[in-house]
Amino acid sequence: MFEGSCWQGGGGWEHLEVGNNLEELDASVAYYVRTGSWAAGHTFVVRVYRQGELLVERELEPFLTVKVPGLTAMRSAEDGRASGGVPEPGGPYDGMDEAAVWDVLPQEMYEIASESPEAIEVSVDWDGVALPELVSPALPTGVGVTLDGRELRYGRNST
Repeated sequence: MFEGSCWQGGGGWEHLEVGNNLEELDASVAYYVRTGSWAAGHTFVVRVYRQGELLVERELEPFLTVKVPGLTAMRSAEDGRASGGVPEPGGPYDGMDEAAVWDVLPQEMYEIASESPEAIEVSVDWDGVALPELVSPALPTGVGVTLDGRELRYGRNST
């Protein structure tokens, strides 16, 4: 299960995706990043369950690389420090300082994602994440689950 969420004060959002393979998980992460939600601050984790019990939870931020048109590739380290995300010469962010870029980036990522989502390159170092292999029987495609008393359908569950 992938979770991307942000709760501040009395509001926020939650994006949960239930799947049974790495390709679906990778697509879930890419979708979440490309919608701009990732740039706002959040919970950004993957969880592996076995027979309804949490087997492992991994923070994805240190393993994520994002390339937005006009900025160099961005990567966060385990200590929370980011690298990259510097305006490229002649690009739309050229001459902007880091704070100004992050002020406009969430909305601009949403606009880019609406027009051409593949323009935002998203990659996860899954070898570094080191998830355990799923063992049989895996969750059948299309079958929902109940986790922590909450029913989740297979695929995208967003609020």
